Amino acid sequence: MKKWLLMGASIIFTTSIILFFLQNGAAGAVPGSITVQAKVNPNISVSVDPTSILLEGIPGSTVTSSSPVVVNVKSNVDYNLSVQATQDLTDTSVSPASTLPISRLSWAPAGTGAWTAFSLADTAIAVAEPKAVGGGKDYVFDYRFVIDPSDPVGAYSTEIVYTAVAY
Repeated sequence: MKKWLLMGASIIFTTSIILFFLQNGAAGAVPGSITVQAKVNPNISVSVDPTSILLEGIPGSTVTSSSPVVVNVKSNVDYNLSVQATQDLTDTSVSPASTLPISRLSWAPAGTGAWTAFSLADTAIAVAEPKAVGGGKDYVFDYRFVIDPSDPVGAYSTEIVYTAVAY
């Protein structure tokens, strides 16, 4: 009988220890955590169509683009749109290169006739524009080139850069 009693006490004691550790293991657990930050960055794109135009005429004439230039801005933030020329109109086929002032080339919102001369400095087109998601927002322009009677014959070019910046 003492053997059974001792064996029974041993089983009860062992079971109690196992239950104690199981309960304390769950109750004493320290959870781990992680802080997750999700950030949406500004995304602005500008596209221009067509990417090249030809304005040609005879000395003393004024030539207007036959089809408009479309500048599309897609932006998930409010933005400002500006334009500038990278250089004066330049003919590099001769040495030294021949130039015409960039102010002879101008732009206007399509169909308005409200001409603004291009500049080598940023010129504001649209200020405090709301974000333009999905298909974006189109800005449509006519271009005009004033040819002076004394301009040397040549193929003059420059690059016009449209820039949209978040504000």
